[in-house]
Amino acid sequence: MKVSFDDAIKSLQDLIKINSVQAPASEGAPFGKGNVEALAYSLKLLEEFGFKTKNGNNYYGYGDVGNDELPLFGILAHLDVVPISPTWQHDPFGGEIEDGYLYGRGTLDDKGPFIAALYACAQLLNEGYVPKKRIRFILGCNEESGWKCMDKYAKCEEMPLEGFSPDADFPVINCEKGVVYHNVSVLKPDFIKYIKSGERANVVPDKAVAIVKNIDGLKERAISLGAKVEENYGDISITTSGISAHGSTPYKGENALTKLFKILSPYDSVVNTIFKAFEFDNGKGMSLNLSDERSGSLTLNFGVCALNNDKMEVTVDIRYPLNITMDEITNIFKKHFASVGGVVERGAYHLPLYVAKDDPLIQALLGAYNDVTGTIGEAITIGGGTYARVLPKGVAFGPVFPGGESRVHGDDERILLKDFAKTIEIYKEAIKRLCF
Repeated sequence: MKVSFDDAIKSLQDLIKINSVQAPASEGAPFGKGNVEALAYSLKLLEEFGFKTKNGNNYYGYGDVGNDELPLFGILAHLDVVPISPTWQHDPFGGEIEDGYLYGRGTLDDKGPFIAALYACAQLLNEGYVPKKRIRFILGCNEESGWKCMDKYAKCEEMPLEGFSPDADFPVINCEKGVVYHNVSVLKPDFIKYIKSGERANVVPDKAVAIVKNIDGLKERAISLGAKVEENYGDISITTSGISAHGSTPYKGENALTKLFKILSPYDSVVNTIFKAFEFDNGKGMSLNLSDERSGSLTLNFGVCALNNDKMEVTVDIRYPLNITMDEITNIFKKHFASVGGVVERGAYHLPLYVAKDDPLIQALLGAYNDVTGTIGEAITIGGGTYARVLPKGVAFGPVFPGGESRVHGDDERILLKDFAKTIEIYKEAIKRLCF
């Protein structure tokens, strides 16, 4: 099996061309047929490199290399991707190369990093290195919307004692904030006839639409605040636009849903209560603007809003520091929305991850990064949640470089090919230090 950089690019393009946005479950396809296809392709690639593979009923899959009696080291990646907005300029599943970039959903999150780590390991094997640990690539198909894949893996398979997830940033992530979703349901305000924004709570919505009664002054207010307004059978349709970004870094985008609620807030106390709660992406609206030295600041993404019969329902993605608990956050939500009869439910969550900066795993990964790049990087904290959390000791490692562009969860996601090459080199050195 060839292990050149051109081969790695071709493998990534082939994987990008598989649309693995989660789709409705069907027989043998718990997360949709696209994820089945992506997993089958990836396991076949692992087999071609000499890995022994297993498909966990299309929830997950893995490939092992190394003696069965050796301690197990995990490299955990996901093959599912978030949905596509209509404002992409490139084919999200085309694998196009232009001006030194490879475009496509998953180039950074997380198909590209998986391919980089796999080719890094394959190059070591091709050069005759013999693993001193059993290396297992663990592939999930539901990372972006529930982690049922890893729940199933944890119940059915051997869990590596340590490892890394190539699904975040360089130099190395020693701390991941806690992640917790909250759903709030309120009675639909009478003047709102339709409202819709967002598909996933972990994506900053780039469009929000409402059809409302034509209350005096509302049309003029919407226009003055930059919305698109159209007549709609005596009512008015208001559309706001924003910029997508990952829900863990809402400050990197522009939230169209927040813009919409700002327009509507003076006309209803329930809408105003929601707007005041989620106006700021640091949680300031509910006195959640917390931070600590180890894990940084809390972030909040007002991600989804829709009507459900006589209810208006919203979902919020919160990334919280180590100095607050989920229960405390939930209690703050309940207290804030009690005045408008809001029903608060805690949704999906992941507890924080923290590994001391002087831990040997951190030092090995950081040393590999610094030696390959010729820099002096330090371990950092992120708001994103990676599969590293399922390990007894695991961290996230790459692929976004400090100061580099990241269009993760945004339009025209892409990876700079020279960065892709450097990522393979870094992973190769790291895997060599830890496993060979």
